[in-house]
Amino acid sequence: MKRVVGAVVGVAAGVGLLSACSPAQLPLAAAWLGTDGQPVVLVKPCGHDRAGDIDLGSWTEEEMADAASGTAESPDSDTGWRTPLIGPPMEPFGTTTFPLFEPPRSWRTEATGPQKLAPGRTYSLTFKVLGTGVKYTGDLYFTAKDLTSLRPGQVWADDRAMSRDDFDDLVDDKC
Repeated sequence: MKRVVGAVVGVAAGVGLLSACSPAQLPLAAAWLGTDGQPVVLVKPCGHDRAGDIDLGSWTEEEMADAASGTAESPDSDTGWRTPLIGPPMEPFGTTTFPLFEPPRSWRTEATGPQKLAPGRTYSLTFKVLGTGVKYTGDLYFTAKDLTSLRPGQVWADDRAMSRDDFDDLVDDKC
């Protein structure tokens, strides 16, 4: 019995240590199609926090399966952009809305592949809020089908469709 209790305490302590090392991943971004049919994104860090790094990647199910099976090192990102790792740091930003494939010029992003929404790809938008290290990340995952399925007034966030008010409530709850 002592071994079982000791093992449970050891596992619980290990999980606690591991979870303390990883920043929280929060659903603090939403996407929808604008009136011109192009994807638009809202990035909303908590309160007065400022994000300092953001990128957009994408992959197909086949690329993800290849990465999981070890036949590829990681999913290719044929469509996306990222803030550069080399050079002056990007200016931190707060709540921001922008066309998905046209991030603000001041971010000095580097694009890869065609900058348009494509069927069969999963998109990942991630931003980091920094403190001493990374405080938390804001994450959004979606497909073209997710965005085209939205009704007027809805956004895609936290892996589902919701109203803009529901998204604001979600951010308030997570922050």
